[in-house]
Amino acid sequence: MTLLKTHKNHWDVIVVGGGHAGIEAALASARLGVKTLLLTLHLDLIGQMSCNPSVGGIGKGHIVREIDAMGGAMGLLADQSALQLRILNTRKGAAVQAIRAQCDRHRYRTLARQLLDGHNSLFLRQGEVISLERQGDFLSALHLSDGSRLTFSTLVLTSGTFLNGHLHIGLSSTSGGRGGERASLSLSEFLREKCGLSLGRLKTGTPPRLKGRTIDFSRMEPQQGDTPTPFFSQLAPLPPSLFFDGPPLPCHLTHTTEQTRDVIQKNLDRSPLYSGKIHGIGPRYCPSIEDKVVKFPDHLTHHVFIEPEGLGIDEYYPNGISTSLPVDVQELILSSIPGLEKSMILRPGYAVEYDFVFPDQLRHTLSVKSLPNLFLAGQINGTTGYEEAAGQGLVAGINAARFSQGQPPWTPDRQSSYIGVMVDDLVTHSIDEPYRMFTSRAENRLYIRNDNAVDRLSPQASALGLLSEPQRSYMNSRFDFQNALRNTLHSSRRGGKSLYHLLRSPELSLRQLLQEERIDISSVPSLWIDSLEQEIKYEGYVRISLERWNRMENLPIPPSLFDQPIPGLSNEIRTRLRKSRPATLHEALSLRGMTPGAIDLLRIFLTKEPASPS
Repeated sequence: MTLLKTHKNHWDVIVVGGGHAGIEAALASARLGVKTLLLTLHLDLIGQMSCNPSVGGIGKGHIVREIDAMGGAMGLLADQSALQLRILNTRKGAAVQAIRAQCDRHRYRTLARQLLDGHNSLFLRQGEVISLERQGDFLSALHLSDGSRLTFSTLVLTSGTFLNGHLHIGLSSTSGGRGGERASLSLSEFLREKCGLSLGRLKTGTPPRLKGRTIDFSRMEPQQGDTPTPFFSQLAPLPPSLFFDGPPLPCHLTHTTEQTRDVIQKNLDRSPLYSGKIHGIGPRYCPSIEDKVVKFPDHLTHHVFIEPEGLGIDEYYPNGISTSLPVDVQELILSSIPGLEKSMILRPGYAVEYDFVFPDQLRHTLSVKSLPNLFLAGQINGTTGYEEAAGQGLVAGINAARFSQGQPPWTPDRQSSYIGVMVDDLVTHSIDEPYRMFTSRAENRLYIRNDNAVDRLSPQASALGLLSEPQRSYMNSRFDFQNALRNTLHSSRRGGKSLYHLLRSPELSLRQLLQEERIDISSVPSLWIDSLEQEIKYEGYVRISLERWNRMENLPIPPSLFDQPIPGLSNEIRTRLRKSRPATLHEALSLRGMTPGAIDLLRIFLTKEPASPS
């Protein structure tokens, strides 16, 4: 495709949307040196945390580490705005541990804007897209509501929940992408009618925000951050510190009660979820409190985490009671929860319904198959969560920039990254519910750990041109140190065995071993030590896991299996297996909704081999 590029309103890449996907897409494109425009409905809300004010968690934290290893923004922004950070799953193996940051949502947004403003190749503009122009198999221009016409070589849409969005509180509904902001109403029609794309409808929601001084924290269990503080950032010379003086701010844990359940059950006829007003499918792994009460009737209580929204901001997020019930019912729900009996609502909870594009219409580059210069990233592809959106934004931004320059595409590998797992799941299996990342989705999760993202991805980022010179230098210093220490461990012996071999024992730590050998590592970043230690300890498990996976790919499945009960498999998976009746485990993995964890259960049932360690 050849377009005139002399006009001042022509851009190599235009990114539509200033959420977490848009930030990473625009930054990746700008870091590759192409002229990039980030177009958003509201410049002051770039990087807005529309839902909970946190980043990371199991599976999600792995994606953040990978974005950081590729030179992206989310990990650094989370570290620099963190109120507390902690490592989750510490009682389990390193493969399923991950960092979670509780963030100051206002500072996160400010830092995101400053980061975008600091790139010479990146420009920002506020505006609403009302139509697009198509020339054959390519899009060529967009029109804004202010009358402007902008041309481009490639377009990245990261519209989040704004695509034909509708907000619901009780039986009332209004147009909007999130509370207080208008929706994008015309793009859905263009994508469906002019681009021939198949669209669906999804739903998500948020809890009411509460006034802090009306909360009785003495009746709750404090949830502290970790000391020493873990960080997402891996390509910085020194770990960042929390941005305020004093100890990390705690979250607090409380719970719903039987009274909460009774209030909800009595008012289900006023819920848009159960009155038929909402037709979109909601996230199964992050249900509303109405869904929890209806779908889990045996659970008399549910956890509620009270999370600060910012330093010096007297506003709190009650994670766990997302709801679209009327405001008066929300107040009754709060009055039934220990510590929230007298809490005051600052912003009511609501549900938002929005359009999405079925992602099996995309390539692994996240470009639309029928429109090679249109890329989609984030919730428009049916995912949920800041981290999943940001990971897609990174992929889309890289490939949009490379497409605009006539360069070959880059795609993340499923075997070496959670971003690759996510993209492959989306474009291969598509979705029938909002997609969320879990470590169980990765068959190679023993290798694609939280600790080794730099080893897996930073060399690729450097080769693509995504890393700055200081980042490349820091990466090389890390690799040089680890290679030298690895050689030392191989060459030094104790009791007839190399130190490298001894370190495979789970009882011996690398720090302990180095201390005994009087090797000084006081000036070395802890991330470098942790990564090498886990590499050595997991080496044998990774090799066995890969060998087992290669052996089992073509393991035949007898037809009689589908009529047998298989312990541990969900009813959903059993139904999909009976319907599709795959002939091999490889065919089973390609089924929509099938996870490597379910495949492992099938393998165990067929071979009676032990499960992989985690």
